Amino acid sequence: MQADSETLLRREIPDTSLRRLLRLSGPVVISLMAQNLIGVIDTAFLGRLGVTELGGASIAALVYFSIFTIGFGLASGTQIIISHKYGAGQYRSIGNVLGNSIMMLLGAAILAIVLAMPIGRWAFGTLLTSKAVGAAAMEYWDYRMLGFIFIFISSSMRSFFVGIGETKVLTYNSLVMSVVNIVLDWALIFGNLGLPALGVKGAAIASVCAEGASLIFYLLYIRTRVDLKKYGMDMRDMLRWDGSVARSLLHISYFLMLQALMSQSVWTLFFFMLESLGEMSLGVASISRSVYNVLFIPIISYGTAVRTTTGQLMGADAADEIAPYLHRASRLSLGTAAVLAALVSLFASSVLRVFTDDPALITAAVPSMRVLCLSFVIASVGNMYFHAVGGVGSTQKVFRIELTGNIFYLLYAVAMVYLLRAPIAVCFTVEAIYFGIIAVRSYLFMRSGKWRGVHLV
Repeated sequence: MQADSETLLRREIPDTSLRRLLRLSGPVVISLMAQNLIGVIDTAFLGRLGVTELGGASIAALVYFSIFTIGFGLASGTQIIISHKYGAGQYRSIGNVLGNSIMMLLGAAILAIVLAMPIGRWAFGTLLTSKAVGAAAMEYWDYRMLGFIFIFISSSMRSFFVGIGETKVLTYNSLVMSVVNIVLDWALIFGNLGLPALGVKGAAIASVCAEGASLIFYLLYIRTRVDLKKYGMDMRDMLRWDGSVARSLLHISYFLMLQALMSQSVWTLFFFMLESLGEMSLGVASISRSVYNVLFIPIISYGTAVRTTTGQLMGADAADEIAPYLHRASRLSLGTAAVLAALVSLFASSVLRVFTDDPALITAAVPSMRVLCLSFVIASVGNMYFHAVGGVGSTQKVFRIELTGNIFYLLYAVAMVYLLRAPIAVCFTVEAIYFGIIAVRSYLFMRSGKWRGVHLV
């Protein structure tokens, strides 16, 4: 009884101001920029080797992140539970949640590496029509898959910092990743600093090294800068396997893993479809995807802050604060997206020159970029409500919303690519339809109030 009283005394309603949203999301923006910078830099450098190398590496990277979604889903569940515990003032139990998450993700990473080789050979040898693109993809994949160990464990540590609202750490980590990746990409792809010119293989090795540096940074930061006692992060406690904690993690993460895997896999399948339209179409898709990913950084960052804050509000029994908070977050997200989309649409050719110096490729990619900018604006509001659905703990609903969106996505994509053989810009209108469905379903669920009965702590 005394412990419960102490928890109630420590429990405070989290700040729901836009100022805090920006404070939480700012470092996440920088972190996601660094993570996406790995792909952007690979694209920019490989785009100068040729369309085949660029297409092969892009396809392989998509498969890599499709498999990683298993770890990402579990890490997202970790973040939700940690944010709920933080909001409830149960700080000392956070360390054991993190420790169990790390152990589970380590096992998942080892399994991913074991399965990666046969999955890669089947996907690149069977689903791609161009043998040259398939060979480039396999060359990249042989080295890239080794990064699973680093990225799986790092994602759990990232979830810890986001869950307690200490997102500034992500900024420091992103700087480490960016520097390592840029230097090694330049050195290993083109043969600088006395290193061999490895081309596609060099890009993969550089990415793995950047993810390894990220993990080392997190470990050192936690060891030297985090209040280990406050969060119950004694090594013995963290490494103590707790079946109830593991079951809670799986319960909250299961549908998030399925949702993330389904979403990324459908996106990857879409690229396999586009490859059937020719190497130029795949090149256009690869470059457009890189710009699209960069555009999404602030929106995903706002969504991460929304998920953390809604989780903390639920933990603090302050559910009434969620609706007005989402309205404010949505307006900020929409305004940001509208400005960015307008700028990219107006200066599309200049933006694309960052990724390639091929005039024909730039000209072909401009219409696709403008279509994706429209999709981006639609996604800006829907993503706030979609992240809130996960933040309140309704992860099964997250999966159901994603399932509906992806069914329409696949049906529409098959019709555009295989039946109509539509131009690639028309094919990309599938993104607008998908995000429209996500937005409407997420908004209606949050408005219904059916999530109010969810309790994780």
